[in-house]
Amino acid sequence: MRLAFCASVTGALIGGGLLASTTPSVADLVDYYDVITLYAGEHGYGGGGTDVEYYGSSGDIGGWAIATTACNLGDTPAPWNGGTNDVPVIAQQVYRYKAGRFELIGMSWLKHSFCAVSEPGCEEIAGGNCQSTSCDTLGVGCGDTYWADLNADADAPRSEINATTGEYTYPFNLAPSGPSSIRGRLQMHPDDINPSLNAGAQYFIEGQYVEPGESVFGMQLNNASSRAVRFTSTTNCSGLGGTVDQLPAVKRWETLDSNATVVEILTDETGQGGEGIVNGLVHVGHAATDNGDGTWHYEFLVHNQNSHRSVGGFSVQVPDCVEISNVEYRGPVYHSGETVANDPWTWEHSGGMLTFSTDAHSEANDGTAPALRWATMANFRFDADAAPVMGDLAVDLWRSGPGEASHVVAADVPDCDEEPCPEDINGDGMVNVDDVLTVIAGYGGPGGDVDGDGDTDVDDILMVLAAFGSPC
Repeated sequence: MRLAFCASVTGALIGGGLLASTTPSVADLVDYYDVITLYAGEHGYGGGGTDVEYYGSSGDIGGWAIATTACNLGDTPAPWNGGTNDVPVIAQQVYRYKAGRFELIGMSWLKHSFCAVSEPGCEEIAGGNCQSTSCDTLGVGCGDTYWADLNADADAPRSEINATTGEYTYPFNLAPSGPSSIRGRLQMHPDDINPSLNAGAQYFIEGQYVEPGESVFGMQLNNASSRAVRFTSTTNCSGLGGTVDQLPAVKRWETLDSNATVVEILTDETGQGGEGIVNGLVHVGHAATDNGDGTWHYEFLVHNQNSHRSVGGFSVQVPDCVEISNVEYRGPVYHSGETVANDPWTWEHSGGMLTFSTDAHSEANDGTAPALRWATMANFRFDADAAPVMGDLAVDLWRSGPGEASHVVAADVPDCDEEPCPEDINGDGMVNVDDVLTVIAGYGGPGGDVDGDGDTDVDDILMVLAAFGSPC
């Protein structure tokens, strides 16, 4: 069962997460920079350790921060001009996998970075020794570590950043607000990480640098990296293994759950300075699980890595004959005075589609509507009384821009067996001359009965003629 939506673009990750279909060959590039994310202490620098720090709580919210290290994989220094809009911002996220669900459970404001130390430690990944530079650039093959205490001082709002191109206006219009223990920091509910309440859960931290100008070189798609961690209490976290660089946390769902599949959508976006077209990256995940009671659970997620156009609608092909229940939307939670609302998306099941959506984009709600913006993820889920078949999902972009406004992904969706149309007497899937001949041959007996009255008569002939040429 497939719907003919307009346009479909998907891709596959290679290596650590670089999209071969959109990223120029490194061999073809000259004078480019490429900033990716690691975590402090992993490659012989920074003193060791995971450095995921807890700063206290306010009410039922805890404040955290993660140490990150940037590595420049390019062949020219990356700009790092503190106190300007020509320096990276750093996002921090935490995800949890539990009972088949992969969810975003914490996010921070952004660290507006200010100085690159250009320290060694990225040689293995960068393929060469660090070529140290001054504080206002990150040297070729060099790393720069921001320990948790630096990233805890997050001061940049996500809503004011174009993560596709790295453009933003500085100084920012917003500053974080709220209690000092959690203000602007990576905020989580203690119940989401309490070991006694989350048996079997697995957790992943994610860092993402947005480096101005990278999109000019096609290097804006590999900036998110993730690492497994363990919460031993609601105030303590330790690392499990090393960073998988250039692998966003969402891609781990399909390795944790054999029912899950995660695919990529490349969005067309307006390039730096309003010139040209570059790509943004959105992930879509889906899984269908038998509940064992005649129903199935359908689990979906959409992760916006860096699409400035953002996501404003999500549709699942669900025929009207399917009974659904337990419909749920779970979105990101903005905080500390960020202008983006946390209102839930609405949903409607009609016309063979289950559609989730938020308010359409306008100039007035550009910074406030709860569209799915960059470095965030939303979950969509429901139960159905029908087993899965291959069908379609549609992801609708929120802001206008070049290229398609909607992208389609093939996925497991529910379907139901409806009675075949009775006019198709021979069951070949089409009402045609064979059915007309059958009903005529059966006239006066039961052999051509269409309307179910046990007799073949003129009413049956008229029904077949009315449906002539129709598929069943």
